[in-house]
Amino acid sequence: MKDSRINKSSWDKVCATLVQQARQKNNLTFRDLAELIKQKTSIDIEPNNLANRVNRGNFSASLLLAAFFAMEEPLPRSNELENIVVKVFEQS
Repeated sequence: MKDSRINKSSWDKVCATLVQQARQKNNLTFRDLAELIKQKTSIDIEPNNLANRVNRGNFSASLLLAAFFAMEEPLPRSNELENIVVKVFEQS
């Protein structure tokens, strides 16, 4: 998948999409998600900071995993992830 349009920004969008989809599936606001993350992982993040990071797609892998763990959401399967990657890269 060698394409000059595919860069770090594209991968940031994939991560943001993963969190956004899981958050919406679980009907959670960023405030709800920040509270769950704090309760279940001891990571203290302000809801506005969480929203900004997710909306920019600029967050660590540890925060991505903490969010999925806090939501008790399984990580996407290979084919689900591939669909998201293709969709995001097509938009880039």
